[in-house]
This record gives sequence, structure tokens and C-alpha cells, in this order.
Amino acid sequence: MLKKQDMQGYVLLEALVALLIFSLGLLGMIGFQAAASKISTDSRFRTEAAMLADELMTKMAASDVSKVQSEFGATGTKFVEWKTKRLEGGSRLPNPEVTLQFSAGATSQVLRADLTIKWTMPGAGTGANAREVQGVYTT
Repeated sequence: MLKKQDMQGYVLLEALVALLIFSLGLLGMIGFQAAASKISTDSRFRTEAAMLADELMTKMAASDVSKVQSEFGATGTKFVEWKTKRLEGGSRLPNPEVTLQFSAGATSQVLRADLTIKWTMPGAGTGANAREVQGVYTT
């Protein structure tokens, strides 16, 4: 049997080990929270880009096929209005860029449109060694 003098310090050692285990668990939870926040932000931006692309494609589908390229081209009035009011002014996408390319379909009543929306992910371009990360949605 150990004497009382030999047992001194064991409670302090046990408390330090318990504190270490608790700290490691807490750091793991903080890491999971940061990853979940990043995934949530990316998902929100992708959903908004999909809704904006769907809105523009719907406007083009409702227009006359013969006028789509002139109205929704890079300098077309309807495209510039949508880009200014909805994409840059009304969306939460940071630094959005949009490209819209047309190609003829099988008949004169079919027109193919490729739409790409890009944005800069927040917090990706900070620091000396950081690289800029862009989100992309294409339809």
C-alpha cells in the first residue's frame, strides 16, 4: 500500500490529462464547424447562381428566337439590364462574372446558349500565399 506522501500529485496529473483530452475534442469540433461553414457558403452561392442562370434562360426562352442573339448578346439591352440589375446589383455573389455564348441548332427555331457564372469565394484571396478561388456554375 502506498503512503499518503507517495500519492501526492496524482490528482493534479489526472486533471491535466482530462484537460488535454477535452481540449483536443474542442479543437476537433471547431474544425468541423469551420468546414461546415465553408460548405454552407459554397452551397448558398451555387444555389443563387443556378437561380440567376435559370432566370436568364427563362427570359431567353420566352423571347422570339430570331431576336435572342441581339437582345441577349454581350451588348444586348436585355442582357445588360439583367446583368446590371440582377447579377451585380441584386445578387449576393462576390465579384460575379458572366459569359453567354450562342451556337445555332439543327433548325432556325433552335438556338443553343451556354451560360457560365463565376464568382470569387470570400476569404480565399487573403494573405501573402493565398490563391484566389472561384466558384463556377455552367448551364
